[in-house]
Amino acid sequence: MQRRMLIIAIYDPKWFMKVLEILRRRDILFNHYYSRNSVPYGSIVYTDFEYIRNELSTRSDLLVIYDPDKTCRKLEDAILASLMLEKYRYITVGIDPGPVLSYVVLGDDILLLYGEGEVKDLNRDLTYVYECMSFDRIIVRIGMGSKAEDVLVEIKDKYNVVLELVDESGTTPSQSKISELIYASRKLRKLRPFRHRGIYAAYRIALSKGVEVL
Repeated sequence: MQRRMLIIAIYDPKWFMKVLEILRRRDILFNHYYSRNSVPYGSIVYTDFEYIRNELSTRSDLLVIYDPDKTCRKLEDAILASLMLEKYRYITVGIDPGPVLSYVVLGDDILLLYGEGEVKDLNRDLTYVYECMSFDRIIVRIGMGSKAEDVLVEIKDKYNVVLELVDESGTTPSQSKISELIYASRKLRKLRPFRHRGIYAAYRIALSKGVEVL
């Protein structure tokens, strides 16, 4: 995938730390701003500082995203621009509801978020997706595990999404072919398949067509 360099130039220290947390969790490549002339050609510059915006105003090769209100939506616009996108066509969420709830969030075929924990962790990330990301459509696919109904009801009550139940057979790494595991590992930032079985299962669920829940 082609990318443009993302440069961050943030004046507010609290927002700076929050942005670092988001970018590092998302595994987004970025550099810090040092001077006008040190910014690589064609970069995306995300800043909350009017001085930086004005300083770069004569650099026509740059896209400067100025965000004085320090919003996650403008930050996500900058991330999208660094991926040479304006929005995601599909956000797909795959959920493995079994002993430890595991999930992945894909923007088209890009891994955006993943997690292991409880429904509250999933809700936190789904809320972030709705409030901060630009997309055309979202679909949530849930494996038919013993806790699937609880997760389904929780999501259906809070979000306006297409919901599908997916047959979980063959989604765990022990039942996957080596070639499939290698491919999935590349997509999942090289998370270890047998240490993160639930994440791999959630990824397979996200890619599997299910039965829509009305």
